[in-house]
Amino acid sequence: MLGSRWPLVVILPLLALSGCLPQAVNGGDPDLTGKAVRVTFLHTSDIHARTFPYNFDPSVTDNGLGLEDEAGPYGGLARIATILKQERAKSGRVLHLDSGDSFQGSVTFNYFDGEAEFRSLAAMGLDGAVIANHEFDDGATNLANQAVSWATFPLLAANYQWEDATEPWATTMGEVAQPTAIYDLDGFRVGVIGMANFSSLNSIDEENNSLGVKTIDSGDVIPHYADLLHAQGADIIVLLSHMGVDEDRLLAETFPQIDLILGGHNHVALDPPLVITNAVTGKRIPLVDSGAFSKFVGRLDIVVQDGVILSTDYELFPIDDSVAEDPAIVGLLQEYQDVLDDELNINQILGYADEQLNRYGSTGGDSMLGNFTAEAMRAFPGVETEIALTNTLGIRSDIPVGNITIDTLFNTMPFDNTITTMFLSGREVQETLDFATARSSERGCQSQIQVAGIAFTMDCDAQVATDILINGVPLEEDGVYEMATNNYIAHGGSGFEVLQRNTTQVDTGISIRDVVRNEIIQRSTLPQPDAGVAVEDGRINAVY
Repeated sequence: MLGSRWPLVVILPLLALSGCLPQAVNGGDPDLTGKAVRVTFLHTSDIHARTFPYNFDPSVTDNGLGLEDEAGPYGGLARIATILKQERAKSGRVLHLDSGDSFQGSVTFNYFDGEAEFRSLAAMGLDGAVIANHEFDDGATNLANQAVSWATFPLLAANYQWEDATEPWATTMGEVAQPTAIYDLDGFRVGVIGMANFSSLNSIDEENNSLGVKTIDSGDVIPHYADLLHAQGADIIVLLSHMGVDEDRLLAETFPQIDLILGGHNHVALDPPLVITNAVTGKRIPLVDSGAFSKFVGRLDIVVQDGVILSTDYELFPIDDSVAEDPAIVGLLQEYQDVLDDELNINQILGYADEQLNRYGSTGGDSMLGNFTAEAMRAFPGVETEIALTNTLGIRSDIPVGNITIDTLFNTMPFDNTITTMFLSGREVQETLDFATARSSERGCQSQIQVAGIAFTMDCDAQVATDILINGVPLEEDGVYEMATNNYIAHGGSGFEVLQRNTTQVDTGISIRDVVRNEIIQRSTLPQPDAGVAVEDGRINAVY
């Protein structure tokens, strides 16, 4: 059954609109001319399959946003549902919009491919979500199937065109995905434009990418759809975005048609929201990001008169153990919990962490978990290479103090990546480390790679890697080195084109998560400073 907030009008894809007239809006609504109208937006983003409560040590930033220490376990969709129901009951005109990446990040997604996430969001009454990069992690066919089966809410992506009609999923996605939606809230109409992510989708900007998706420039999308939404009676234009904070700021500065942005992708919570001044009109545009991993729900109240936002009020709700679980969502998720308990034994203890094992280095360079993972990769029987390199973002969370369980491992390493080996020349090693340094310099000089058998200085100012040592010996340009990496960056993911070009690749089929699991079991307790295991050792020296 479709909810009562299903959009009144669906706008057709961009290239099909020439010659089409806007549809008329039904009459009989109250006249709101000259009246101040309050509208409430409930906002979630980057849930990343954190369907069940989980343990972690909140950061200082989390603490500042209201997520207290020792208030866990944190997150969980049943708790989010409680906050949403509670805040809906306090509101009149209200929409719940999600900025994408509900897929990927825990064992729930690995086992059920997004079914649990979409079913839960539908049961909560989600009004709309933008399509994000991790929705494709099990392929476009899976996304299409899950959307058709479970998504009673529109999936929005105005800057995608599904152009490969020979693929069955492309036809389905063309039917399921919408560029925009317009919602009638008791006579006040909210036009929403979905701005999907493409910066994190490997090769999506190439003409013949594997997803069969053509991306459309923001300058062709936003003014076009804003005009159409206004013609259909929209009082304000909202961007529901998974472009990231920097891109959202640029869009707010550039396009005067935008009134409000609900953003995601960077896993940040902005409290208070940013307010961006449009360079054309001087209009002030609120930009909201409500965090990630089921840690927060955002509530934004705006007062609008004749299309102008007069005031805003924002509240960020921490999702901790003080929030009761909604019984309906608990019941819905129980069948998935039962399967995980029976088939995987997710509470099985693999080892113990004497202290928190961090995925990021304290100085911007190598990290405890990064070193542990890379060393385990290159030493694993059947791999046994000279060096290893993996992307830092493939490690998704720290391992907190206490028992390391199967569930902990999947939260930390949710991706089903395998080890790929290849032979690199010294010049290719230099090019790879230079690229990683340049990429890291754009992210606060926080290393975007983790390595084993390699030590170097990451000069973020010059954007080059210097003082490179391979197992203690200076890099030789004409040397040949065997490297273990993950299949994602081996195929060019995150921009690693130098690896994608390599013709010596062999995918071992060995799961990186299984390799790390075996190493945890063998070590039993981590870290082991005396043995140099799971510790920072300065192998990546960040200079900026």
